[in-house]
Amino acid sequence: MHKPSPNADPLTDVWATSFGGIVVGSIFLLLVLTALAGWSWVANFLESSAPAWIQAIGSIAAIVAALSVVQRQHNLELKRKEKDDLTTQLRRARSLRVLFYSAARACEDVARRIGKPHQTWNFQAAELHEVRARLLAIDPLLVSEGSLLLIIEECAMRLKNCSLIVAELETQRKKETEDVIKLAVMATARECWLGFYEATELEIKLCKSEIASEQPYSFADFDASRKHLDEIRAEFIEERQKQRVT
Repeated sequence: MHKPSPNADPLTDVWATSFGGIVVGSIFLLLVLTALAGWSWVANFLESSAPAWIQAIGSIAAIVAALSVVQRQHNLELKRKEKDDLTTQLRRARSLRVLFYSAARACEDVARRIGKPHQTWNFQAAELHEVRARLLAIDPLLVSEGSLLLIIEECAMRLKNCSLIVAELETQRKKETEDVIKLAVMATARECWLGFYEATELEIKLCKSEIASEQPYSFADFDASRKHLDEIRAEFIEERQKQRVT
């Protein structure tokens, strides 16, 4: 897309102001000459070919002014379209942030439940499947960042696998099997957080554009959620190390 020069409108305004100043100055100069030389000078001036030249110059100036107006409208339209495109990309990045955030929190919740009694695992598996469906609803052709697109595909694949293996917990499993499933769900959560970081970086980059009029959307409990996930992961790794020692 062609990007108009940011100085196009100021230059046009300066040119229009200068032209108007010249016209006003010329009229003022004519009045001064009339006052000094008298009406006889004006009569001689009108009988000469000067008025024809003035008319020709005025016609050319009118054409130039009309072209400048058209150019100005064209530049404004390009800027409007550019801003609309930026707003669309910004909202798409924001939607991805929300989707990745939701997916990460869903995985966190499932990971916390593994190993605890009285859980409805089919319901938890359906929730992971629903999160995956919302993530895949984003048209990949509209995602401009290749790295972000790869993360979407990776998260979708991991969420599908997690949904299947979590559903298997409806049948009583060994502690070792539950640990493996928990590790897989936590790895998926970490991948979703990575997507969240990438989408956040993209949103911030778009918001820093000169024509952007919005600020990045913040999650109040983002830092707390990340810290809690790290604590879960550290606790799980510590438990596995103790099991290996014993």
